[in-house]
Amino acid sequence: MLAVSTRSGNVRSRIVKSRTVKSRTVKARTVRSRWLRTFVFALVAAATGAGGLAAAAPLAWASPALAGTAAPRAHVAAAPAHAATTRGHATATPSRTLRISSLNDSGHGTLRWALRTAGNAAPGISTVIDFTVAGQITLLSALPPVAADVWINGESAPGYAPGGPPVIGIDFGGHQGLTFTSAARGGKLLGVAIENAGGNGVTVDAGSVTLNANYIGLGLTGAKAGNHGNGIVVSAWSSGDRIGLNPSGTPGVVGNVISGNWGSGIVLAGSSHDTIVANRIGTNPAGTAGIGNRGSGIVVTAGGRGNELGGTEYTDPATGAQNNPTGSKGTVPPVFVVPPLGNLVSANGGNGVLISRGATGTMLNGNFIGTTASGDGNLGNAGNGVWIDRASRTSLTGCKFANNPFVYYNVVSGNGQNGIRITDSADAVVQGNFFGVGANNTTPIGNRLNGILVDGSSANTQVGGVIPLGNVSAGNGQNGVEVAGRAHGFVTFNTFGGLLAFKGAAPNGNDGLLVTSTGGDNLARTNVFSGNQRNGIELSGNASGVTVDPNIAGLTTSGQSPLPNGGDGLLIDGNAHSNVIGGTRRSVIAQNTFSGNTGYGVVITGRAHYNRVFLSYIGAAILGVKRVPNGKGGVLLSGRAYENVIGGGNKVPANLISGNTGIGVTLTTGTRMNLVFGNYIGLDRFGRPLPNTGRPVQNRGHRNVVRNNRT
Repeated sequence: MLAVSTRSGNVRSRIVKSRTVKSRTVKARTVRSRWLRTFVFALVAAATGAGGLAAAAPLAWASPALAGTAAPRAHVAAAPAHAATTRGHATATPSRTLRISSLNDSGHGTLRWALRTAGNAAPGISTVIDFTVAGQITLLSALPPVAADVWINGESAPGYAPGGPPVIGIDFGGHQGLTFTSAARGGKLLGVAIENAGGNGVTVDAGSVTLNANYIGLGLTGAKAGNHGNGIVVSAWSSGDRIGLNPSGTPGVVGNVISGNWGSGIVLAGSSHDTIVANRIGTNPAGTAGIGNRGSGIVVTAGGRGNELGGTEYTDPATGAQNNPTGSKGTVPPVFVVPPLGNLVSANGGNGVLISRGATGTMLNGNFIGTTASGDGNLGNAGNGVWIDRASRTSLTGCKFANNPFVYYNVVSGNGQNGIRITDSADAVVQGNFFGVGANNTTPIGNRLNGILVDGSSANTQVGGVIPLGNVSAGNGQNGVEVAGRAHGFVTFNTFGGLLAFKGAAPNGNDGLLVTSTGGDNLARTNVFSGNQRNGIELSGNASGVTVDPNIAGLTTSGQSPLPNGGDGLLIDGNAHSNVIGGTRRSVIAQNTFSGNTGYGVVITGRAHYNRVFLSYIGAAILGVKRVPNGKGGVLLSGRAYENVIGGGNKVPANLISGNTGIGVTLTTGTRMNLVFGNYIGLDRFGRPLPNTGRPVQNRGHRNVVRNNRT
């Protein structure tokens, strides 16, 4: 007889046999099995029609494949229905449980048996594979693919502790790894160590697949046992997958550990709308030492769209503490909470994260790339921390306008090349991140080359924004920011280049900002480039079309105290031309201020030409009344510099060049046809004495014009 009971508003169906009936013929068994399946689906339809899809009940399911075979029957049981989600629409799916009782390669109760059984299920039936044993499965041949909605639930194994390491391991013995085919939509792999596969550890061709609590490339002890390809590959046929989970939002929760593989850790090969959350990629499970993947940590490529790496949470739910690494811009003691949804991507042989070949709309929030799990130790990737190569609309964001600065920052430090490199890419946004320093806003963990490099023909790169959207790029081996190639439409806005956020120096090895790009339409505004080993800002090579307005170079963020660059505040050299230094942009920085530097405030040399410096303070504090001298003098024009303008325009003073140690303005032999016009030299902004220690102007060049300056 068939009994249907209702409990808590849900319909439950069960088939109750009043007596055992032996089937006399194979034909009778087949007919009965088909009748049962038809009847049960009719019951599901009736229940669904009465209560909606979400109200459909789990069903005890007798599989036709198991009818009349007593041995496997012990491994088959009813399981709760689970929701298969498509773009937010939940549908109840009839399901069953297969229980693994053997760690052998094959036979009843093994994983191989369970995958074959699940693959033979009727369409629409999902399967949960639970484990009643724990330990290592060593394969003698490749497993069948996951060809239906199957949950491989290693978390059910005896001895598994939530949040702990897997207790079920699969050694593929050099055979093909685990594949979720396109028929496996909604499948899951939970709490399993995947090791020693001949190719990729896990390949996902289905949508809405979840991978969590796994070791991919490590054995059960956490030791390296790399798969011979990539750790995880998600194909273009897939979307909406979840690699790593942290539903509690608790800092320190680990989704998957994906390390030691011969290729990259995770490859999204055209897949879209996936989330990668709370994983450790290239490290040991603790995130304290490297077990690098030989390739990159994460690769997003082949036109993948809208993938998110990390997340925007920044609160510890246990304490209520919120990440606030600057202490509300230096006004209260800082609070440090590791962003709980971010990934740790460190110690890999390639780049930390590579976004390439037409990928669009990739988002990175809260990731630590090149550091230890705390964010304060060096565990760099061999290549760039992040490389955006021929991709568009990529964003690395660490806060919103309404937040304190850096609350869910990406910390991209300690890497073997650049912190972030943006090549031949459009519309990248980089806001609220650390490049070259630790998460504690104190420890230098420099990237070997630049903190930020924008090159090729990259267009419309936005680095920073209004407070609190700026970045820290400090402590790096070369420059805080470099703009090269034909990059155009670049903006750096509120960058701390060579210093910590609202704190002291963390010098870059060369300049705070270096621009050699010939692309034009590049802007540096409202930045502080101080504390660097060489110059605050350098325009070099054939750089043209650069505007510098307004910025500080050589002072602290207040603009009142020295934080010297080891060279000059601003250096224009090479063949740099047609650049504008100064302007009238409204900002918390009143005007360009090049003061407190070890060398000169401004130097124009080489064959630089057609450059203009105006509405800038050189040698004074930002208010223009206090002396903060540059160590060698105010302005130097040298080499074969020609047709540059220091001053000019209708505003008085055109520049304030005062308070320096040395001469106010020096034009050396070889310079020609430069104009020094309308400046205050040796006076403060009110026209009161603020002398340079040397003479106001020394002109030894040819046909230079020095006129209408007040001294």
